[in-house]
Amino acid sequence: MGTGFTEQVPDLYSLLQVQQCASYDELKQSYQRLVLKYHPDKIGGHQSPEDQVAAQDMFVAVDKAWKTLGDPTLRKEYDARLNEKTVSQEFPVDEEITLADMDFDEDQDVFSYPCRCGDDYSVCEDEVEDGRDMVICCSTCSLTVRVLSVSSANEQDGTHQQEENR
Repeated sequence: MGTGFTEQVPDLYSLLQVQQCASYDELKQSYQRLVLKYHPDKIGGHQSPEDQVAAQDMFVAVDKAWKTLGDPTLRKEYDARLNEKTVSQEFPVDEEITLADMDFDEDQDVFSYPCRCGDDYSVCEDEVEDGRDMVICCSTCSLTVRVLSVSSANEQDGTHQQEENR
């Protein structure tokens, strides 16, 4: 059940043009901006019928995204489904790291780790869950890193310790 459903989870954050760690106010501002841009009354007759239909579809999609992400309970459920989809995908992982390997920006509440392309892998603090590994994609290239949970990192360290003791 879960696998088929999670494959169809749309990226509502991209639709609203915000990051997953966006605050409620940032979501609301982006929603309002996009609704004004795509509202059927604002489109007028100066666009082709195809463009008008596309704008109406976008208006409906933006409204649905806001109804999900603007409600704290629905947003939490959506984030869980989105995270499940991300973790369940088989990405080629470039490197395995821990949160301790990442830099933390207190102003933005974002962990980051440099990618070999020159950009960064980044994840918001509230997206990090104890006990779960997560795969993070670089914002520029197609490389990914797996951020090991505390328990996974401890298990891996124990394995290395056992190998060193031999």
